[in-house]
Amino acid sequence: MPRDMEYLRECFRACRDAQTFRDLQVAAKAFYGSTHVVMASYFHYPPVGAHDFDGQIRVGEFGYPDAWRKTYLEEKLYLSDPLARRAASFTRPYFWSEVPALPNLTEDELEYIKRVSALNLGEGLGIPLFGPAGRNGYAALGFGNNGRPPPDQILELQAGAQMGHLAYCRLLLRDLPNGTNLSTREREILRWVARGRTNSQIAEVLHLSRNTVETYIRRCFEKLDVNDRVSAALRGIALGMVD
Repeated sequence: MPRDMEYLRECFRACRDAQTFRDLQVAAKAFYGSTHVVMASYFHYPPVGAHDFDGQIRVGEFGYPDAWRKTYLEEKLYLSDPLARRAASFTRPYFWSEVPALPNLTEDELEYIKRVSALNLGEGLGIPLFGPAGRNGYAALGFGNNGRPPPDQILELQAGAQMGHLAYCRLLLRDLPNGTNLSTREREILRWVARGRTNSQIAEVLHLSRNTVETYIRRCFEKLDVNDRVSAALRGIALGMVD
């Protein structure tokens, strides 16, 4: 018999209505509890230039062995986890058993695979997640001894994880500084800056004087709280001001 889709609908509703990160944790556990999943972790990657970018990856999880959880976080093993590192380049979920066949594995990644294999965690699934302005993420779902779920449930897991990621982004962005307000002309010039154009080139394209362009760029720096063109471009991309 086909699986009742009400579990997925309830997950979507809970993500839509969530007002706190705790609400999302409760929604995730309720949803995964109706599936093959016995352990799960979520990774959030703030884009370079965003106000909350500090080089750290935010991790939330449940169900993994305590010793492994502690080791993973303290040793920052997400930096050598092949699926976590490559998630943004994937277009589909990957089973954990597929990891050794990934191309161009580094020595750190091979060592990570050996350490995980020794834990006998069973089969699992790595799901790439995508959000606004490059605010991406990754979900690692372990099935333990339950084996692989049927194909349709994998689609449900992917949909539920993606919805949860978007809800997380919504709550996170709500609490981040959002007072940056560039004028139409400032945004236009910032877009040219992000494309690597010089002040003279921008002035020629927009039929402005070079001094005028320099004035606009200084204003962009002040409003974005940066000191150079690269940082301005990255922050503009992270804030959705540059496409």
